[in-house]
Amino acid sequence: MAEPKLIVVSVRLPVRLVEDGTDWRVDASPGGLATALRAVSQRRSFTWVGWPGTDVPSQHLPAAAAALEEYGVPVFLDYEVFQGFYEQFSNQLIWPLFHNISGRLKFDRTAWYQFEAVNEQFATAVRAVARPGDTIWVHDYQLALVPRMLRESKLECPIGFFLHIPFPSHETYRTLPAREEILRGMLGADLIGFHTYEYCQHFRDSCLRVLGLESERETIALPGHLAHLGVHPIGVDPQEIGEYAQLPEVRDQFEGLRNRFRTKKVILGVDRLDYTKGIPEKLLAFEEFLGRNPQWQTGVVLVQVASPSRTEVREYQELKREVDELVGRINGRYGTFNHTPIVYINRMIPRSQLSALYRVADIAFVTPLRDGMNLVALEYVAARGDQPGILVLSEFTGAAACLAGSRLVNPHNISLMADVLAEALQDTGSAAAEFQQMCEFVHSNTSGVWADRFLEHLANVHEVHRSGACRLKATADFTRHVPEVRPLFILDYGGTLQPHVPEVSEAEPDLRVYKVLQELASVASVYVISGRPADVLESWFGDLPVGLICEDGAAVRGPGAEWPEVPEIDLTVLDTLVLPIMEDFVRHTPGSKLERRRVSLVWHYRATDPKLAALRAKELYAQLEGTLRGLPFTVLAGARAVEVRPTDLTKSSVAEQLLQSHSDTHFVFCAGNDRVDEAMFEVVLRSQRDTIITCLVGGEDTVGQYFVESPAELVSQLEGLVSLWRRSMATAPG
Repeated sequence: MAEPKLIVVSVRLPVRLVEDGTDWRVDASPGGLATALRAVSQRRSFTWVGWPGTDVPSQHLPAAAAALEEYGVPVFLDYEVFQGFYEQFSNQLIWPLFHNISGRLKFDRTAWYQFEAVNEQFATAVRAVARPGDTIWVHDYQLALVPRMLRESKLECPIGFFLHIPFPSHETYRTLPAREEILRGMLGADLIGFHTYEYCQHFRDSCLRVLGLESERETIALPGHLAHLGVHPIGVDPQEIGEYAQLPEVRDQFEGLRNRFRTKKVILGVDRLDYTKGIPEKLLAFEEFLGRNPQWQTGVVLVQVASPSRTEVREYQELKREVDELVGRINGRYGTFNHTPIVYINRMIPRSQLSALYRVADIAFVTPLRDGMNLVALEYVAARGDQPGILVLSEFTGAAACLAGSRLVNPHNISLMADVLAEALQDTGSAAAEFQQMCEFVHSNTSGVWADRFLEHLANVHEVHRSGACRLKATADFTRHVPEVRPLFILDYGGTLQPHVPEVSEAEPDLRVYKVLQELASVASVYVISGRPADVLESWFGDLPVGLICEDGAAVRGPGAEWPEVPEIDLTVLDTLVLPIMEDFVRHTPGSKLERRRVSLVWHYRATDPKLAALRAKELYAQLEGTLRGLPFTVLAGARAVEVRPTDLTKSSVAEQLLQSHSDTHFVFCAGNDRVDEAMFEVVLRSQRDTIITCLVGGEDTVGQYFVESPAELVSQLEGLVSLWRRSMATAPG
């Protein structure tokens, strides 16, 4: 049996395909991800899935695929489709929006369709090579739909997803036209990784606001799936960076730079020429610093490397023009015959040469308006060796949360950045101690460690996922008890047989639900539990041979029987203790409402702001539990509701009654959709019948053995059971 492999999925392969006359050659194009995964690829079977970096005519595809065979699995993309997927949807919509630069957003519906299509192409390529037990690791925003596509393929593989850019606040994210699809795509993964806790929190908030999904600190429960969240800041390879410094040509470059700037302090900026990197703001801060500190005008130089990016795009052309003009203006104002304040390098610099620049720079000036992590900050620290340096760093980078010794600045505050530069240049005391703090992080959180930690986390959560509930599927195994004693079915209604709706008038069962209950009642004892009052349930199900339980346990009416007289219950506690508290929460929680039932009080918050509602629900639950401690009343947290009712009139107590009255049945089926129903599951599971099925609708994080994703799926499985039982009874002897 083949060894399980790691399948890495990213937009680009770590190599680039280049046409060479009538043939194709492969050039290395390593990036940060390839470097990070190098050590992993040496320890385990490894396959890379990605685009080869160029448009390949259809007649050349076999030759191109052959050239790439040893480097990975190529995903060949049509040029026009690639433009819509990558240049338009990914880089003109998701990129600026996730970096909080909403003024540059451009949405094109055709580009969205192309984005979906390319994600499906990548998912198809993964399906072709994935085998049970393989690990799939999908990278970055361009492939955000791939995790869900893979999960829907029912691959028996752990699926990880890592977002290498920031995740924006929910206010920003909600403006994305395809906001639901992107979230659901990412949530297809077993583990979603972020650089910082802030990005992880933004993601949770967006899931709550956009999808209505409440979450725990590290998990989000979906129908049929539990997505785990992890904070895993990426690192660099300090050993590789240190080895650059020992290369003869790099040592020569370092000596040349040191001689050139021997009488000056050197400030270094290394950025891609992108509007998120804050290069104009950096230049303006440097200009203000020179104007306010004339003693430094000939004693400091800013070396700014700005590697070209997307040179064919108008916004980037305008940015280059702005930067060129700023550099010219500052050099013209403060330059002399012997001194140029800004050395501007507008080309790609090999990483080995950057090592020399890092070592000669007294200060690294890193000022993105927003950045996922920013590896330049980490590389600067790694390249310095035992020579301390000062890192002036934008607080809006992921690195700011990791590098405690950096000096944080707001890149939108030009004057503040100028002040911090002046302080840094005059510093002679604390730089060494600050630098040591940064060194400790950079050397302990290397790129290899980052990859290992993520993959270990993914393996752990997948193992937990595999040991949980199974998807319910009607099988012949469930038919053997039908000829003996009628099975018992206890079925919640709202959210279980029918989706939740805000109004009673919209909650009436559809024909399919009505029919399956009718057919199920012909072979089993069926009870439907609902929070609706008796008269409503009677109007819906009164002519069916099923038992009814109103107000989640207030009264039980057997199949074909009359509703019993409800004994008088002292509800003074509800009026004197619970009602004032709930009324206060209604006043202070817009959109919430109070429902008075015959034996209970319910605070509903389905129409409330999701984040406020989640906080207030927890507060209310805790306050009510404290108030009612020692009294015969129970606080129940249901689906967007908090209820207080007598302890002996709950779904759990009703389940116990039904189990006692059907003590001879060997088969019990119980379905529900929320935490109140989970308590009912526990009662059923303790009953020790031959066959027990407890099924949660809408998720798999359950004490029960089974789950389905929706009420429609549950109804389908009930239909399947009825069909199986009818066939079994028809073929039974006698």
